[in-house]
Amino acid sequence: MQTTQRKPFLRRWIRVTVACLILLLVATSLPIIPNAPLPAPAVAAEPPQQMRAFWVDSSNPGFHNHEQVDELVNNVVRANANTIIAQMRRHGDAWYNLSREPRALITPLPPPDEFDPLAYLIAKAHQHNIKVHAWFVVSVVCRRSDPLWGHPDHVCTAHGPDARGTERWTTEAYNGTQIGDFDFGHPATVVYFENLVQDLIRNYPAVDGIHLDYIRYGDMSYGYNQVSLDRFRRLHGLPATYRPRPNDWLWGEWRRNSVTEVMRRVYLRTKAIDPTIEVSAATITWGGIGSYSPDDWVNSEAYRNVFQDWRAWLQEGIVDFALPMHYFEEGTGRGRGWYESWIAWDRQNAGRRAIVSGLGAWLNSPEQTLAQAYKALDTNVNGQPLAGVAFYSYNEPMLGTSFQRRRQLMDYLSETVFVEPAVAPNWAWIHQPTRGHLMGIAQVDGQIVSDHYVLLFRDGEWVRNVSTGYDGWYGAVDLEPGEYQVVIEHPFAGGRVVHTVAVYAGAVTQGP
Repeated sequence: MQTTQRKPFLRRWIRVTVACLILLLVATSLPIIPNAPLPAPAVAAEPPQQMRAFWVDSSNPGFHNHEQVDELVNNVVRANANTIIAQMRRHGDAWYNLSREPRALITPLPPPDEFDPLAYLIAKAHQHNIKVHAWFVVSVVCRRSDPLWGHPDHVCTAHGPDARGTERWTTEAYNGTQIGDFDFGHPATVVYFENLVQDLIRNYPAVDGIHLDYIRYGDMSYGYNQVSLDRFRRLHGLPATYRPRPNDWLWGEWRRNSVTEVMRRVYLRTKAIDPTIEVSAATITWGGIGSYSPDDWVNSEAYRNVFQDWRAWLQEGIVDFALPMHYFEEGTGRGRGWYESWIAWDRQNAGRRAIVSGLGAWLNSPEQTLAQAYKALDTNVNGQPLAGVAFYSYNEPMLGTSFQRRRQLMDYLSETVFVEPAVAPNWAWIHQPTRGHLMGIAQVDGQIVSDHYVLLFRDGEWVRNVSTGYDGWYGAVDLEPGEYQVVIEHPFAGGRVVHTVAVYAGAVTQGP
């Protein structure tokens, strides 16, 4: 009995011993790799950079109190979006506390000591890595139906259509009708508006961007402010009684250049305070663009009718991104065709900067808006994408919006086109700059060189002519770093001066 029990035990012991010897032989025959590295941990992919924005107008609920701001930010987070473009100036009023213009009265706001819409919005949005751009309506200022009409601190009280002579800053139609819009050819409007922007940037240094709307004339027949007309006649040696027709080419070019000067000044004034603040503009895309050749642009409504040459702004680099307002109905053949033609044009014409497609979401169903968003964000055959999309508007982000349906749309976006998180773009020319900018006041022997130009040279070679405004201001963007000579000649009084200035990447040099 004992002998029988020992045999199985002995056999098991022999098998285990042999197995161990085999393992030992195999192990000792393998090469020894000293200090073999451990496999590297997986690195999380960076989220893509893509602007996902909502325009939030001041006339409707959005940022009128703490609760609305909380709801706004929560909805943007809910949609996987990352940018809020909030209307801080509508008609010469302020939806923020620290402004030289009077506080808005359209909708009752909590007292200033309890609530600053912009300050609270910035603080709340930044908690969720959402950028805030302050939206300014530029030209539309004087409306008799506004609650602030006649307010002693409103710009239209002293400088609106009822003012006389040079104190009238607003425009006039060809037929003599006074229009309550700033005239870009009146130099006082330019200085006034750029000061508004500079004030906001200094008082709200955490703001991420400045967004300009209605930076254009309202119609081809506008622009006949007396001061602007006098400047135009003097520049071209025309009689004091000459009144150009609305479609006069030279007169149209004057108005285009006047609008562009405001864009250029705001851009450089902003960058001089903080080069990381983004400057954008809402731009006109009424109707189709035809084919996509450069020759078509001069026939566009933006260029020809309202004197907004925003393609040139992108080429020059005086805007960080354009937001063309592609407000077209996806459900109609004409609207869909216009939208698709503009998207194709956008991809070819971003110039030195970027384009974000503005969607007329209030015109379309969620499915139609989604289709337009996908078209904008897809690349073309050359791999060219647009930089993002913006929905007009937060208050009505789809046809027939209700409060609850707006929340549902945010969920719809995060489940479809925005299913993957994305961060707002860090534009390379802002965050990894290789070029710099220059601005100054042109004068010779104390006399301003008005409505003329200065010459820019580098190493004895001509670089470009830079136009001057009524006050002698001039500005040039995207210059290669280095030393330049600014040559200033007075066209009437004579005299010539040459100044040497240094331009640095990512900075605005204040020239003479």
